[in-house]
Amino acid sequence: MLSAYKLGTMIKVSNELLNDSAFDLATYIARRFGVRMGNAEEKAFITGDGVGKPLGILDDAGAKVGVTAGTQTKLTFDEIFQLYYALKAPYRKKAEFLCNEAVVLQLMTLKDNNGNYIWKPGLEIGKPDTLLNRPLKTSAFMPAVAAGNKVLAFGDYSYYWIADRQSRTFRRLNELYARTDQVGFLSTQRVDGKLILPEAVQVLQMKGSASSGS
Repeated sequence: MLSAYKLGTMIKVSNELLNDSAFDLATYIARRFGVRMGNAEEKAFITGDGVGKPLGILDDAGAKVGVTAGTQTKLTFDEIFQLYYALKAPYRKKAEFLCNEAVVLQLMTLKDNNGNYIWKPGLEIGKPDTLLNRPLKTSAFMPAVAAGNKVLAFGDYSYYWIADRQSRTFRRLNELYARTDQVGFLSTQRVDGKLILPEAVQVLQMKGSASSGS
């Protein structure tokens, strides 16, 4: 069952800019809010714990741990192969890998016994990187490689359902930042998300216990 949680972000604009006829306020606000709300939603959909926010893919009630790494700090391609096959075949048809850029860099530096790099990302502009012939996407909100962290997800994310309960709302706050000669603009949106079929996404978790705040 999907509910609705309020996500919000705020920006401040100086009165000098507001009074500058050459300043395109509408475009500026639209761009800033677009980026900030997009980041807030992406973070919630990945790491949200369902308390006042959507239930993210990585929550214990979300994606299943398909593989536990042998160490706390290093990934191996053997473990990535295991993650690939931990996901049932029907879901692999549309599956994608998801991790942060530090994980991609670690994968790029892995070498075979002859000192040759095992994997290289795609170099063609406009074409996504692939890993085991499946798209590889990155997010700054995926956890870093550390003890207990879920650092690599692989699955069909169409089973993560998102419910937008209302359009974004905007409020102008004239008095809140008057002392600093600024005007605040607040944007909110009611949204929820949940992985309705947890087996559709598998994750690779590092060995050990997750540190607090990870």
